[in-house]
Amino acid sequence: MGLESGRVSVTNRLSNNIVSKPKANQGVVYRVILEETDEVLRSKHIQGTYAIGAIQFRLLSDKITPDELLPLAFPVNKNINTIPTRNEMVFIYENDGDYYYTRLSDEATPLVNAQPNLISTKFPSDNKTTSGNAKTYSNVQKTGIPRSSGTNSQSSYDGYGDYFEILPKGSIIHKLKLYEGDTLLESRFGQSIRFSGYNNSENKFSPTIIIRNGENSESLKKTVSSSTEEDINTDGSIIVMGSGEKKLNYTLPTTNKYESFYDYPSELKGNQILLNSDRIILSAKTEDMIIVGKKNIGMITDGKLSLDATQGINITTDNHIFIDTKNTTLNIDTGNGKLNLGTGDGLDYALKGNVLLDILREFMEIVGQQIFQTPSGATAVGPTNSPRLNKLITELNNALSKTIQLK
Repeated sequence: MGLESGRVSVTNRLSNNIVSKPKANQGVVYRVILEETDEVLRSKHIQGTYAIGAIQFRLLSDKITPDELLPLAFPVNKNINTIPTRNEMVFIYENDGDYYYTRLSDEATPLVNAQPNLISTKFPSDNKTTSGNAKTYSNVQKTGIPRSSGTNSQSSYDGYGDYFEILPKGSIIHKLKLYEGDTLLESRFGQSIRFSGYNNSENKFSPTIIIRNGENSESLKKTVSSSTEEDINTDGSIIVMGSGEKKLNYTLPTTNKYESFYDYPSELKGNQILLNSDRIILSAKTEDMIIVGKKNIGMITDGKLSLDATQGINITTDNHIFIDTKNTTLNIDTGNGKLNLGTGDGLDYALKGNVLLDILREFMEIVGQQIFQTPSGATAVGPTNSPRLNKLITELNNALSKTIQLK
């Protein structure tokens, strides 16, 4: 059973013939139903998951209903709903005997707009002390900071829930700065989705979608009356889908510059997607992962770049391959396998330098010490050019490469 919201005639979009919403009353949240096994659902003999997200509430005008008999209200829109906290004020709508709720939206910070002891101060257990207008709650609406009413009374209803807490002192979730025509979705916790057309310094039409998870630490230190804006470099995690002339103020997080990426763009604008976080994992569980770039593909890191492949690595290029190790060693370890420079027929084996030098050295020493038998007797030891052979022997090491080694 849904709540009939205001509608505008499709045939006349400028018509003032709008169906009005049911009158809203203000209520206070006593309990939020988060599990289908909640004891309140059991006591009301409600089964199933349709009641998840409902709240148990008390109208401001209700001073007599026992706590255990308080009614339930369901979200106006179950598909898009922000769960309230205990002690939070909400709008309550009645429709065909059922109740529906929406959160109040005039808080200074999205995090919390509830006074933690509103129930115990407004609805004392003896039901004798009443105020009827929730004056203490106005402090929360105006400042966004929960304030005590001055009473020392404590109640099992005090607090925002079983585990919901406000941020540590000095940290405040802020509303986002608005641009004309924006559509925003903001959570209590610094998460947001922005659909914007003019969120750039020149306010030129450049449609942009920004998905943010976590307001950055510097922004959290602002006063509660300040708004904030997404920061693609410092927010927790962020995805920006930009277009047009909007320039992304993105700064490389690495000290390593793009020496190999000769055509790194001088400015980031046009149709583009930026994803920035402390860690990014792209995983294809059962099929291929395909990375395609019409132009260049660059990888920049202050750490190590590694590739691990079970079934091999293929590299095909129509141009040169450059590898610059900057005066350090380039190692290719084939284990017990082979290193082939070329394919197909005609492959031959490379020579081992030291082994070849040892063979040549021994050969030249043998030649230099030869004795020939002649009819007149044995010759003297070694040929007459023996000094030249000895000189060549001392120069054999010059034939070894200083930078390339073979196993």
